[in-house]
Amino acid sequence: MIHETEFTIRTFHTDAFGHVNNSRYVELLEEARWRFAEDIGLIKLLGKRGMGFIIVDMRLRFRAPVHEGETIRVETSLVALGSASGDVKQTVYKSDESSVSVKSMYHFILIDRETAKSVPIKDEIRELLLKVIEEK
Repeated sequence: MIHETEFTIRTFHTDAFGHVNNSRYVELLEEARWRFAEDIGLIKLLGKRGMGFIIVDMRLRFRAPVHEGETIRVETSLVALGSASGDVKQTVYKSDESSVSVKSMYHFILIDRETAKSVPIKDEIRELLLKVIEEK
């Protein structure tokens, strides 16, 4: 499943060079991941179970600048699921074009929020994620 989120770039997203700052991309990508997780019911399920996902590795590749006033489309998809971790791929497109602005990959683990320890991805959480994993 590919989840799409659109954002309009505002002045505060840009830096002195007039394009989206790298740290702002990280925030926009995080917001898109949260929307994906909310839309599939994952946030509610994790809250009920006292668990959460945390990012342990991120890779971003910047390909084309985005400027104030432009709209971007973020495609988010779960592409790998292990016993206690997984990978989320995100691609940022300029909405008025098909050009890629950023490609990113995030590696996450599941933690018990009370102990802050990594735990296996199993039961309802695993079932939900298996339903939305992107077919290769």
